[in-house]
Formats: sequence, C-alpha cells, structure tokens
Amino acid sequence: MKMLGKTIVITGGGSGIGLALARQWVERGNTVIIVGRSLSRLEEALSVEPRLLAFPCDIRQEAEQRRLVEWLAEMGLEADVLVNNAGVQVLSRFDRQPLPSPTAIQDELDTNFTAAVCLSMLFIPLFLQKPEAAIVNITSGLALVPKESAPIYCASKAALSSFTRTLRYQLEATPIKVFEAMAPLVDTAMTAGRGTGKMSTGQFAREVIQGIEAGRVHIPVGKVKLLEALLRISPSLARQIMRRY
Repeated sequence: MKMLGKTIVITGGGSGIGLALARQWVERGNTVIIVGRSLSRLEEALSVEPRLLAFPCDIRQEAEQRRLVEWLAEMGLEADVLVNNAGVQVLSRFDRQPLPSPTAIQDELDTNFTAAVCLSMLFIPLFLQKPEAAIVNITSGLALVPKESAPIYCASKAALSSFTRTLRYQLEATPIKVFEAMAPLVDTAMTAGRGTGKMSTGQFAREVIQGIEAGRVHIPVGKVKLLEALLRISPSLARQIMRRY
C-alpha cells in the first residue's frame, strides 16, 4: 500500500511514535490529523510541523470518538488510514500496597485497547466506501511475552494484537488492510528512565512505513524480530529475559 496522497488519522499523535509517523507521512504529501488529549502537546507538535492538522479528543470517551468522526466530515476530510497508536503504561503490583485503583486499570485498558476497537468500528463503514484503506494498530513485543512490572499494559497490548488478527480475517475480502506494527523499546516519554538500547521514534516510524508500503500486515520492528525467533527456539528463555524488561 503506497502511503501517498492519503488522509491519515493518528491517535496519540502529539508526541513520541505518533508524531514521528505524522511528520514522516506529511513529508510524503499526505494529509495527517493528529489526535490527542493534551492540547498543549498538539499545539507544540503543530509548532514543529505546521502542515499537520490537530483535533483534541479523549479517545476513551464514546462521545469524543463520535465527535472525531463528525469533525472529519464537517472539515470535508475523508480518512483513508486510521492509526491506533495512543498508549499509556502504568507500572503496578497486585501483591503489595498501594494496589492499582479500578479507575486506573480501566483508564489503561480503555486507552490501549477499547478505544482502538471502538474507533475501528466507527471508521470501517467509511473505509468500505474507499478503493483502498487501512487500519494500523501499534502493539508491542510485550504482547508476545509480558514483563512483570506492567501487567495491564502487557495484557492490553496482547488483546489488541489478537483483535488485529481477528479483524484482518473479517476484512480480508474488503478494500481494508489491517496492519500490526510491534514496537520494541522505543525512546519516548513513556519509557523515560527505563532500559537501554532504545530505538529512536524516527527509526521506528521509518520501519513501520516501509512495512506498510511493502504490504507486510505483520510488522515486527527492531528487537521484536529477535524476540519472535527466540520464542520459536526457547519460549522459556524468552519469558525469562522479558520478565525484568
């Protein structure tokens, strides 16, 4: 799928991976709408790349999801691509105090998984009218093997990975392609102070775009390729390495 002249909606587009994808796609002549909860981040992103369009939206809320679709129609923007990128990771324990609150658990699940499902549901009827369209879900190597410190994040990314595959099955006879890009440890605000050997957001974005344009619906990026290979050879070793990741 050639990403030229497309209209692309990216959640979590005000910073990190989402902004890196947005900047590279707008540079290729696409119309890119970045979506996020933080107005200040969106404004900062626009100051860096004024060719972007921005829409403040809390994607956890059903009314806000529908408002996004309505706004696109009001602006005369016919989206071709939805990138479900927004994500939050909360380090939490269930064996000691303080326990995570039910509200915090729900917020993490809604941001990482439920919003992607609901937005996909809203965009699919629009995409079915296009000759070519795509849903791109950004997951993680942690969807394959969880780490000990972020149980909800890992579970939500595993759920999104499973949903992506199932949605691909359902849409395989339609004009809609369903892609999954699995991120390694990428240098973003979410990973600040954690781990070494991080991939830059720019490099991650380049590899994702190359994978989409090559038609690879499953795009393991960077060290995720090694993780998948290790899982085939020694699942127990993969789990041991990733547990403290």
